[in-house]
Amino acid sequence: MLSALDDTLHHQTPSTFDHVGTSDHRFYDRYWFSLFAENGEVMVVATMGVYKNSNVLDGAGCVLDTRDGKQYNLRVSRQLRPDIDHIGAGPLHFELLEPLVRHRIVLEENEFGHAFDLEFEASAPPHEESHYFHRRDGRLVQDYSRFDQTGHASGWVSVAGRRYEATKTTWSSVRDHSWGLRYQHAGGFEPVTSEEPAPPAMGGLFNWMLWRGRDYACWLLLNEGGEMWHPLDSSLILLSGEKPRELRLTSVEHDLQFYAGTRRIKTGTYLITDEEGRKREIRISPVREPYAYVGPGYGYGGFADGKGHGVYRGQLHTEGEIWDVSDPGVVRDLDGKELPFTMGEGPIRVEEDGFLTYGHLAGGVMGPYPRYGFS
Repeated sequence: MLSALDDTLHHQTPSTFDHVGTSDHRFYDRYWFSLFAENGEVMVVATMGVYKNSNVLDGAGCVLDTRDGKQYNLRVSRQLRPDIDHIGAGPLHFELLEPLVRHRIVLEENEFGHAFDLEFEASAPPHEESHYFHRRDGRLVQDYSRFDQTGHASGWVSVAGRRYEATKTTWSSVRDHSWGLRYQHAGGFEPVTSEEPAPPAMGGLFNWMLWRGRDYACWLLLNEGGEMWHPLDSSLILLSGEKPRELRLTSVEHDLQFYAGTRRIKTGTYLITDEEGRKREIRISPVREPYAYVGPGYGYGGFADGKGHGVYRGQLHTEGEIWDVSDPGVVRDLDGKELPFTMGEGPIRVEEDGFLTYGHLAGGVMGPYPRYGFS
């Protein structure tokens, strides 16, 4: 069927834009945003993805209010066709205002007590990560692309009767946009039998970090001991010259500390070296405690049915809950019952030579890693 994109000159296959060049059910195309007050009062995570081979659009709008230590989750899913031009479902809507520069994200009032109307505006050009391609035992495990971008946020957030005003001088944001085939949280469970090994774990230390420095934006992917990603695939975009200039990072040294009783990075010092030999020492710390990663539907266990993103749930499905996340190591429901989820990732403060800025960290030890005492 035709969509608005079919009236552009950007076709990549002989078909219309509601089809992709593979029949793999996992094919996805997804936005992800982290928008937060720099004083740590409130954080927002918003995501929305399309799974054309599964006829699904789904997403989430979550708010972590650090005043009461609660995370307010709302997840949505709907049948993609015939309304393929609308990037929204139920109370959650995304609007592309200016490609690679501005996005609007709206969560209308709902039964879980949170809402927002926020605009992301880029503060640096997007960074395109190296393409991810991995086979395991002859099977294609992942084949996808992603770009990342730093920015600011403006608008408002309402949660539990409190209203927060967001301005570009007091709120920071990062986002990514990825598409292709992934081995998890994209398209439901993998077809695993007793004879076939489960999808590979990340293994070792995984560190994905994006931040804006004084005169640059930097993306850092560090993977030590795992098989799924490049050991070091990182670069920074210099913003001080006549036009932005990208430099690869050639080495990253780190000294990390973890949340007690967890494998999640809390604070750390990094010494990064770029291809021109310049070294930068940065120190990171959490803006506030991280949010529960499964709340927006990511990972196995995402959504109430435990199947994650990309699963057909009917013409329109809306769900959510409120969690107590005041303890950074434990997620509880409002009755105090501990849930089988862990805290995940969140905004960070970044200090370099007395200059304070902000970014986002997803990182921890996912397997044996003796350097920091994890077996």
